[in-house]
Amino acid sequence: MLRGSWSRNFAVLASLVISAWSHADTLSEIRERGEFRLGHRESSSPFSYINDKGEAVGYSVDICLKVFDQVKSELKRSDLRLRMVALKPADRIAAVKDGRVDVECGSTTNTVARQKDVAFSYTTFMAGARLLAKKSSSLKDLNDLRGKTVVVTEKTTTETVVKQINTERNLNLKIVLAKDHAEGFAKMESGEAAAVANDDALLFGLVGKAKDPTAFDFVGKYVSVEPYGIMYRKDDPAFEKLIDGAIAGLFSNGQIKSIYAKWFEGGAFKLPMNQYMKENLKLPNKYGVQ
Repeated sequence: MLRGSWSRNFAVLASLVISAWSHADTLSEIRERGEFRLGHRESSSPFSYINDKGEAVGYSVDICLKVFDQVKSELKRSDLRLRMVALKPADRIAAVKDGRVDVECGSTTNTVARQKDVAFSYTTFMAGARLLAKKSSSLKDLNDLRGKTVVVTEKTTTETVVKQINTERNLNLKIVLAKDHAEGFAKMESGEAAAVANDDALLFGLVGKAKDPTAFDFVGKYVSVEPYGIMYRKDDPAFEKLIDGAIAGLFSNGQIKSIYAKWFEGGAFKLPMNQYMKENLKLPNKYGVQ
């Protein structure tokens, strides 16, 4: 009986050791390399993009810079270097999993499927997917798009949603994939596609950079709700605690409202904070969509 008890205890101990070994330790890796790797996007304006000066900027980038400050404080390394790493939608998850970046700061929707591969911070933005077209096309709702070409960015939740809607409603859409958001908007603007599908905030950002922002309008209503989060490696409790603490701090001290106003309420591009986002600031969460 004692022997059986010892065997069970040994098995439990071995399981705990294996579990401990399986944890990522991003903070130790950052300390050793003396560098924080911030993954950003090239054309996900206003969340994460390259500006006219060749700098990576945006709403999500600003939030991740606050995380960087927290990392420096936690490691007591004021000399910690910041390395900006450009990512495409198709390789962002792999870049997080294999450690090429410590965080992915873009416009990535937290989904149940993606949670199997990566971890997400508290939701940093609540968006909704919609379709956009030229006003001159006179497209008012989804039925008007029947048999027409719609462009979506590859490897995004919007791609999945549009394909599902196409099947469910038998719209007979020709779905074209773009490698990034800018390419997708350009295909619609040039007439190669009748409409482009993307999250509303991303479409607002693209319209704001167009020669004539008044030439475009939305087609129909929202087709999905998209909670964005900062991605990082799974099974890293110390890093998770740091990221959640940094973002919760931005929410509680009101700095997030200033960051939001900077990117969504200035100039020609204005997107008032919706009710979903306001509620998210009061009750931070990590809810993923299917």
